[in-house]
Amino acid sequence: MNFVSVNLSDTNSSTSISPALLQAPAQLNIYLGIFIFITGNISTIGNFLVFSSRLFRARACSNYLIVEPFFTLLYFNFVLVTRVIQKGFLLPIIDRYNSICKIRQFLSEYTHQVAFTLFALATIDRFLSTHHSNSYRVWSNRFSLTYKLIPAVIIFWFLCTFHRLIFYSNSTGSCGPLSVGIYVPFDAYFEVIMSGVVPPILFITLGCLLLRNVRIVARRRVAVAGVPPTTSTKNSLQIQQIDSQLSVMITLQSFVAIPSFLPFGAQNLYSSITRYWPKSPLYAAWENIIIETIRLFSYLFYSTSFYVCLISSRGFRKQALDSFGIKRYNKTLVAQTNATN
Repeated sequence: MNFVSVNLSDTNSSTSISPALLQAPAQLNIYLGIFIFITGNISTIGNFLVFSSRLFRARACSNYLIVEPFFTLLYFNFVLVTRVIQKGFLLPIIDRYNSICKIRQFLSEYTHQVAFTLFALATIDRFLSTHHSNSYRVWSNRFSLTYKLIPAVIIFWFLCTFHRLIFYSNSTGSCGPLSVGIYVPFDAYFEVIMSGVVPPILFITLGCLLLRNVRIVARRRVAVAGVPPTTSTKNSLQIQQIDSQLSVMITLQSFVAIPSFLPFGAQNLYSSITRYWPKSPLYAAWENIIIETIRLFSYLFYSTSFYVCLISSRGFRKQALDSFGIKRYNKTLVAQTNATN
């Protein structure tokens, strides 16, 4: 994600702008940025522990959700941390060190695209598995397919984004793309489309389709509720419950993508169009606050996924407690209390 340079050179001499307004972007990056950093790391670690558990590993889509945290960890612990250091604490490490500039701008796009694609593949797998047509369902829950698609996604997005390691530099005093041919508009509009337009459109579409399939499956389950259960039907129902929980969790997460990515794409497009427009100091100050807020909110999709799953699925909550050792601790505590009594 590129930093947007807003010319505030005249604002210091302007008495009409309060110091609090000028300091707001830095404060936002410090407090909101650190909050997202903490909650994002907890969310990432929690997702990895739960989806790598025996309960969820039975479904192939969990493979996508197990690999995704490795890239979101880089996203939070390098991309977001460098933003907080430079934009919050005003230490220009990105503008000062060329290697950090190149790596940061590469990882900001690469880790996001890989994590987004893996989540999209998990959503597509859930859509196929809940489809009423058997010709669609046969393509779901294929472990062998995930082992091929995951490395393909990692390599594909590296090839699509490695140009930032070459064409980004701090040679002009600030980290940004080099003015080589049409590279600047190409990079800007690529980010607008792939980071701001495609994710919400894709997730809205997949989320609606998946929600429709989940409702159909729920109606079928109600229709057979009066049939006496056998051993095979009990096992089938348990598998269906896991599928349903995964589908609901992924559906809700898909809709979280809308406020996270859509404003980001709109802001990128707006900044590209108005880059050279004359702006008053007061307008530029407010614009800087809005830009920093939108860019920080773009991290929310990945930082809230664990909490969305906790809210939407009882099975996920139980597995999360067990993964963090809370459930085992409670059982031990109750046993010790009973023994004492």
